[in-house]
Amino acid sequence: NGDEYKLKAYNSLPQTQALIASFIGSKKEQTYFVSNFSTGVRFIMNLLPENTSVLYIKDDYHSLVSAIEEKKFKLFPIEMSDNIEAVIASSLEKNSIDTLIISMVQYTNGLLVDFDFLSDLKQKYPRISIIGDATQYIGTDFFNFNDSPFDAIVCSGYKWLLAGFGNGFVALSDDFLARNNSSPKKFAEKVYAGHFNILGAASLVFALELLIENDFKKLVKTNQRLSNELRYALILNGYKPACHMRKKQSSIISINYDESLLKLLEEKNVKVAHRGDYIRFSIHFYNTSGDIKNLIEVIKKMAIA
Repeated sequence: NGDEYKLKAYNSLPQTQALIASFIGSKKEQTYFVSNFSTGVRFIMNLLPENTSVLYIKDDYHSLVSAIEEKKFKLFPIEMSDNIEAVIASSLEKNSIDTLIISMVQYTNGLLVDFDFLSDLKQKYPRISIIGDATQYIGTDFFNFNDSPFDAIVCSGYKWLLAGFGNGFVALSDDFLARNNSSPKKFAEKVYAGHFNILGAASLVFALELLIENDFKKLVKTNQRLSNELRYALILNGYKPACHMRKKQSSIISINYDESLLKLLEEKNVKVAHRGDYIRFSIHFYNTSGDIKNLIEVIKKMAIA
């Protein structure tokens, strides 16, 4: 009866899409399960016509950048900046841009793009499409796709959703599908051609249901409290977290890279990441104030040394 496993998985796809859509505030028929961000974003890139003029950050997530640059688009790369919104606005004033593609949270320094700014862009440039990499954002805060400035988003489930590997999702707006001569059915035929990661889909469903059962709103507040606690503790101890002067912050907190500090943190079993010019701390609701205290004690030892 092994075939029943596959048949049941395909029959449950509508329920999987409905759960994802409910969690992110999108339409079920325009929400799709994918195996990961890198696959999902390429499905979206394939919808865009050749010579689409694309504005993007050249040091954005590497898989996102490669998905853009491997297509025959008109490329308008911009430099990363603590005031990225001003850089985007300036480029739009100088160039005729069809599509802005950007990570909601930059994976290196944790910069959270200003959604209000993006909404203003949609008012000023109504024909522009905005595509977002949501992997470093969804799971840390409330998000409603239908009320957002994004026309398309892609997200892997392994990060803040704690769904393990082999799963993710895509959501598309009505305007984005119409603008690119597609439909929910046509896009689904592309996404679900061949078999899909059945276990990955089940893992994503399990994770989303668990977040909901454990009061996701409460988990978000815990995440934000701990993130602020770490950010302030770092500042009190002489560090300037990247983007700390911005109005809204993400759960990724980064400080300038220091090889000796990174080695000490690894020796003390403090899990961090080296990303570009930064040491990155990623706080989530499963962390505690004790974890933060332990981290600061390690940093203080570094200062003494």
